[in-house]
Amino acid sequence: MFLSRVRTLVAVVGVAALLGACTGSGRSGLTELQFVGRIPGINSAGGSVVVDGVRANLSSLEGTSLGSVAAGNRLLVIGDSILAGTASRYGGALCSAVVPLGWRVAVEAEAGQLVGFGRTVLRDRIYEGWDAAVVFLGTNYGGSKENYERDLARIVESLAPRPTLLLTATLFRDSMQQVNEVIRVVASRNSHVSVLDWGTASVQPGLLNKDRVHPTNAGRAVLVSSIASALGTAPETPGACLPAKYTDDSLVEDDVMPATTLPGDTIPYGTTAPVATTVPASSTTSTVAGATTTSVRP
Repeated sequence: MFLSRVRTLVAVVGVAALLGACTGSGRSGLTELQFVGRIPGINSAGGSVVVDGVRANLSSLEGTSLGSVAAGNRLLVIGDSILAGTASRYGGALCSAVVPLGWRVAVEAEAGQLVGFGRTVLRDRIYEGWDAAVVFLGTNYGGSKENYERDLARIVESLAPRPTLLLTATLFRDSMQQVNEVIRVVASRNSHVSVLDWGTASVQPGLLNKDRVHPTNAGRAVLVSSIASALGTAPETPGACLPAKYTDDSLVEDDVMPATTLPGDTIPYGTTAPVATTVPASSTTSTVAGATTTSVRP
């Protein structure tokens, strides 16, 4: 119990260091952070935060927390501009949220990319010993439901049996409903896949920019907190922010990305020395067998 409390405290401090100063404890056991709000227990998917004085729900998790079934702590995150905005080159919000939980995470996300980008990343990096994955590709929808389902299914099948988290997209146009339908169909066919419903959570007041697609600073706080909550504690430590190979955001206009670009605390690519945030290890670990190889070509 003591170690569990220590892990949760370290995770909260990690988010606070990035997004604001800790201002004390509120009611219901939630910690209030300046500009971010109250962060619930990091393992409680579907909780809420208070952002700029307004309570916002975290994205609901449909399925199993990845940390409860992953065989190790190496996490590959694949996405477009929405996740790129949480990468180290824009301040490292995602690393700050999940590294204290013990995850060794690489964020491979580029602005403007379609779902096929996921297959490109996997062809390049899938054999690097990943234990779990997060995939958020669909906002840049090409308009063909069949093609989207084909590519997403191939991504998911290539990652099997690694636990994989798919995020739903914001319904900023009618056709995006097709994207979310495919995500849930693909998830229903693959037992290693869970779904995080960012599409529903994102439409809460103050979480999206005027384009109704890209998160505000508050929206990114809710997004990374939701992902961290869905991941839960990694089965081993220490965590680290691993290097990314895909960092070209030139496909979109500059104003859709975060206004401030900050250097992230990331291991330089091609090096092996860890830059890690260590958290106390749990006295017991329950995992299922995970794979570091794949039988389906991305």
